[in-house]
Amino acid sequence: MRRVILLILFLVLCVHLLEAKDLVVGTRINNLLISTEKVLYKGIPLIRRDKDYTYTDPKKRIIKGIIARDLSRTEAEVTVTAGGVGDTHVTLHFKSERGAGINYLILIFSDNK
Repeated sequence: MRRVILLILFLVLCVHLLEAKDLVVGTRINNLLISTEKVLYKGIPLIRRDKDYTYTDPKKRIIKGIIARDLSRTEAEVTVTAGGVGDTHVTLHFKSERGAGINYLILIFSDNK
């Protein structure tokens, strides 16, 4: 019984440590990947980093999906502050956890035309 409880606690701890706050807006299914970019900012001890990332499509294609993957698996947060799905541009706001950096992979999708 003790082993089962320890195993369950270990699994809960692993899930909690691997939990990240990824952003998925819209869809990527049957859409064309138009932008891949890595957003990387180093951490400053005891300070939260706030950064913005802006993408504007030079061909004026409508954005159908946005994926922002946290590669460091931290408690950083990302939100859409302007544009986004249904528009030709998007601005993403990143907020790191205290003392940690920002390490995200940004994928932007448009109609497959």
